[in-house]
Amino acid sequence: MTVPADLATAPPAPDTPEISVRMFRALLLHYERTYGRERLQRVWRREGLPLSLEYVETLTNFVSLDFTERLFDVLDRDSGDPDFITKAGRRIASPEAVGFLFYMMKAVATPRSVYERALELDHTYNRVGGFRILQMADSWVKVQYSSRIRESNRNLCRTRQANLAAFPTVWNLPLADVKELQCQVEGAPCCEYECHWQNLPPLAWRFAAGGLVGMLGGLACGALDWAPPVFAVTALGMAGVAVGTWLDTRGALLRKDALLSEQHQGLRTSLEDLQRRNEEIFRANVALEDRVAERTQALSEANAKLELSLSRQQELDRLKSEFFDNVSHELRTPLTLILLTLESLEKRAEGLPAVVEQHVSTMERSAQRLLRLINNLLDLAQLESGKARLRYQPLELHGFLSSVLPPFFTMAERQGVWLKLEGQVLTPVQVDHERIDIVFQNLLSNALKFTQKGGVTVRVSEDATDVHVEVEDTGQGISQQDCAVIFDRFAQADNSGTRRFGGTGIGLALVKETLELHSGGITVKSELGKGSTFHVRLPKGSAHIREDLRERRRADAVVPVRRDRRTSGAFPALETGGPAGTVSSSAPGRDHAGPRPDAPRVLVVEDDAEIRRFVTGLLSQHYQVLEAVNGEEGRQRALTERPHLIVSDVMMPVLSGLQMLVALRADSRTVDIPIILLTARQEVSAKVEALGTGANDYLGKPFSPRELLARIETQLRLREAAVRAAENERLAAIGLLTSGFAHEVRNPLNGLMNALQPLKDMMAGGPEEGDMGKAMLEVVEECGQRIRHLAESLLSFTRTSDTPVALSLDASLESTLSVLAWKVPSGVTVERAYQCTEMLLGDPGTLNQVWLNLLDNALKAVGEHGRVKVATLCRGDEAVVTISDDGVGIRKEDMERLFQPFFSTRAAGEGTGLGLALSRRIILRHGGLISLTSAPGEGTQVEVRLPLRPPTVTPNGHSEPAPEQRVGRLG
Repeated sequence: MTVPADLATAPPAPDTPEISVRMFRALLLHYERTYGRERLQRVWRREGLPLSLEYVETLTNFVSLDFTERLFDVLDRDSGDPDFITKAGRRIASPEAVGFLFYMMKAVATPRSVYERALELDHTYNRVGGFRILQMADSWVKVQYSSRIRESNRNLCRTRQANLAAFPTVWNLPLADVKELQCQVEGAPCCEYECHWQNLPPLAWRFAAGGLVGMLGGLACGALDWAPPVFAVTALGMAGVAVGTWLDTRGALLRKDALLSEQHQGLRTSLEDLQRRNEEIFRANVALEDRVAERTQALSEANAKLELSLSRQQELDRLKSEFFDNVSHELRTPLTLILLTLESLEKRAEGLPAVVEQHVSTMERSAQRLLRLINNLLDLAQLESGKARLRYQPLELHGFLSSVLPPFFTMAERQGVWLKLEGQVLTPVQVDHERIDIVFQNLLSNALKFTQKGGVTVRVSEDATDVHVEVEDTGQGISQQDCAVIFDRFAQADNSGTRRFGGTGIGLALVKETLELHSGGITVKSELGKGSTFHVRLPKGSAHIREDLRERRRADAVVPVRRDRRTSGAFPALETGGPAGTVSSSAPGRDHAGPRPDAPRVLVVEDDAEIRRFVTGLLSQHYQVLEAVNGEEGRQRALTERPHLIVSDVMMPVLSGLQMLVALRADSRTVDIPIILLTARQEVSAKVEALGTGANDYLGKPFSPRELLARIETQLRLREAAVRAAENERLAAIGLLTSGFAHEVRNPLNGLMNALQPLKDMMAGGPEEGDMGKAMLEVVEECGQRIRHLAESLLSFTRTSDTPVALSLDASLESTLSVLAWKVPSGVTVERAYQCTEMLLGDPGTLNQVWLNLLDNALKAVGEHGRVKVATLCRGDEAVVTISDDGVGIRKEDMERLFQPFFSTRAAGEGTGLGLALSRRIILRHGGLISLTSAPGEGTQVEVRLPLRPPTVTPNGHSEPAPEQRVGRLG
């Protein structure tokens, strides 16, 4: 059947009666029979269903589809049985659900007639949808269910399938096989099912027919007097019944035999399938065993390689430790001689020039710092190789720290932070004084180094087993991921290019291993922005003393190491020669006037005060020198001072040298300033990264002063040459204009001169020549207008402005075309397509130079015959100028070099190679972009994009044009 036409309307209200309660009577019966009436009533009350249980049990009532779906969902969820809906749906063929119709169907109906009648009458119980029989046979039917309201879930769909499967059970037949072909809930236009069932066995009629035939035969025999009638009827009737029964039994046996044959064939097919799967599993097991064997062999080989690699690594570690040990010893000897020599020079420094005293002081501090690093490496090598020995002596930590802190008090005072010791006298502990001194020197120097405001607190305490020392600071803190590795060798909390504080990552590793050697330990608690607390623990008593680590030599046999030399370099050194001992690491930058006022200005960007002071002292003898202590200050000074050259370090706080370089190259005001980078990184990848970012030169530390001066002088000369070349290019453009102006003005000037003489003769001849004189005056006026137009075009082209002015792209391009009109051959067509009428801000003179370069290139590309098109349009906040030609085009290998200075595709002597480079620079200064596309034989198109509004000005005071992939240094 089909859905009635009145069903294809808008969805009804949620409480519209649409579904007969007969549709879910089987659901309620199943739940009540399974879980009991009381539970059903509790569920009804708990869920607050809008209709009463008595109402839905009255078979003449109807409910809404929403209520039906909610009821199905509630009972299914409460049952906890995943097959509850299916089991309940099959109860539709039970006597309780059908009533007296059950027995009528079983007596007089067949499965086919029940399916056909039930599907046809479904619409009387369901006003939302209905069934339609597509195909039907004796043992199967294909139906379609359509609903004008899409069901929210598959509960009703599962119920329909269970109902269709349950009908054959009326005759004690197996459940029908129902296949779902499509479902409306899953997006199909309707639900579609195919149902197969087993037919009723044929009735046993042959025994009755045989008895009747026998009785008729007996009557015939009695009528013919062949036998007594009663005997004949009885005997032949019984014989007929026997024969009929035999035939019925034989038919039943044949049917069962056929059924058994089908079952046997199915079992045989299943057995073959199982055997095939067994063989597949066997082959898979064999393959798996082979793979396991291969993997086992591979793992064995890998383990052998790992063991070999481990032994090699252990050997390398041993060799490394020996190398550090040997090198540290070998380096310490010449360093000791250097320090002794410098001390002798300091004692005799009276009368020496101040510059020499400063250099000697710098050398002495640097040598002490290097000695400190070498001592740390030596200590680490001893710990790793197991050669470290401890000289156990009792030490009271409160008094010991009181003697250690004075140099750090001075340091804290210079930094403007506080340093204090809290606690009382403690129980002495058995430790190596020299190594514990190294521990607290490292902790205190780190705490002061990373504390810019607030202060450092050293707190001592003890308990029954240990002595505790806490070093708490209010510095920048350590992130949680760094806290896990901060005590590893060579690990640092900041490995970026903007590290504010130097270091090798040895100090805390040495602290941790030294404390562990004393059976103590160290932990850290830190939070970014709130400081750090290092907790040191040392055991009391003598149980921790290890006799295998005890130093057996006498104290006077051990070479003493001066404490000041071991501790120097661990924290920012003091400028002993400076006023009031300022801290060198935070000394502000100072400018130097240089030998003469017109000397080039060089900006030195370096965070290390010692190196900055050395470089500026060297350069101030030849140049005016500006100083900056980090990358951000260097960028600001470069924008405001516009130096001729910049010398910068790479590893700096706030902004690294590379980040400052990127920022300067992105700004049109500093894009062409030469930049030389100084860094200790000597690997090729670092040099390639720096040069690829836009550096003009790269110099590794340590460097020769003469080499630095030579490189600076070379870059300054290259810059001067580039400026001169750019000026020559502009002069060449002006020469092109003046020659064109002379060519164009010659014709009207000749006409003017030719008209003056006849005019003079007519004025002398009298008034009768008035008409001719008027004609001559018109000729003179026309020639004068042409000359004035040419002059105005030339002035408009060459006019420049220090501040941006409002200009029209159409007028700017038209003035350039006017001054180039004399160069356009007769066979070349110049097309104009001006569609951008908005004004933009810019320098008309420099923009005209760009148009001149681009148009001149286009005209030379097309030759004597061709087409050049000039177009403008507005695209969002940009004005787009397109200059295209159908000339010879450009080779692919030349495209990447077009905007590089001094590169030209023309023959030698026909161009300087600066036109496109200067054009790009001018467009970048205007906050715009320029791009070029071309192919050999297909012409060239240049697109220039300029902002209709001024470039955005950042809080730092410089413009930020849109980023662009740059080629060459001018990009």
